[in-house]
This record gives sequence, C-alpha cells and structure tokens, in this order.
Amino acid sequence: MTKNIIVLVLALVLMATVSASAQIGPEADRILNVAEAFFKAMKQKDYAAIWKPLSAKSKAAIVGDVTKRSANTYAKGQIETDFSIGGLIAKSYWDEYLFYFDPDTVLEQSTWEMGPISKQQAEIILQYKKAEQPARLKMFKEENQWKVGLIETFGTERRDKPRW
Repeated sequence: MTKNIIVLVLALVLMATVSASAQIGPEADRILNVAEAFFKAMKQKDYAAIWKPLSAKSKAAIVGDVTKRSANTYAKGQIETDFSIGGLIAKSYWDEYLFYFDPDTVLEQSTWEMGPISKQQAEIILQYKKAEQPARLKMFKEENQWKVGLIETFGTERRDKPRW
C-alpha cells in the first residue's frame, strides 16, 4: 500500500512538473529564439535585422545618441528610417559597436540559461566562460513581441565593453 502511495505521489509530481514546463517552455523558447536571432544578425552584420528586435527604449537611446553625435545633421525620423532599413548610418553605428562587442562571445563562448519570466519582462542569463559574473540580458514584451533590451542590459555608451 505504501509503495502505491509513493508511486501515486511521484506520478502527481511528475504531471505537475510537465504541466508547468508546458506553460513556461514555449514562452521561454520564443524569448531565447529572439535573442539568438538578434546576436546572429549582429554576427552577420544584417543591420536591419539587428534593429527590428530592439526594445523601444534601446531604439530611442540609439537614435538620441546618433542625433547628438551628428550635431543634429539628421532628423530623428531620418535616423530611425535609416536604422530600420540598414542604411549607411546604421552600418556606421553597428560597425563601430561590433568593433568593441563580438557576438561570438555570446553565441559560442557563453552558456545560456533562462532567468525569470513575467508577462512583460524576462531575463536570459549569459555566462561567458572567462567571466566571474554572468550578464543578464533583459527582454521586454512590447506589442505582443519579445524585444531585446540592449541598452537596458549593456548601457547607453556603445563603447562600453560587456561585463565579461
């Protein structure tokens, strides 16, 4: 009888675990896929594809930075459009950014672990093999799509090196 109760309890625990995984799993997969595609776009220097999954705050900070650095030569709308199509301004910005940030550090030399997930925010824990502390990539749900919080994670200055 005791053996049957143990088996029943284990079965219930297993069912609850599978049920919880089914609820969290697909959302975690969506979050991880967006982040991975983002870093792959960086590696391939696909400037329009880098821009698309960025959070609204990251986009606004980048456009503000470029506007300031260009001494207002371009209007914010022109800069936003250029980034969205992967134009010359985007190429210049991302080439400089990628001079200091190697996406292979994240894609090939780090382990990824899903951190906390809420309805509007999530974190991906990125542990670079040479770092003592992981980076926590912030993800935000905007207009029902997961977006990468590049600025929210790594700061506003594009010359900042990652924490590792």
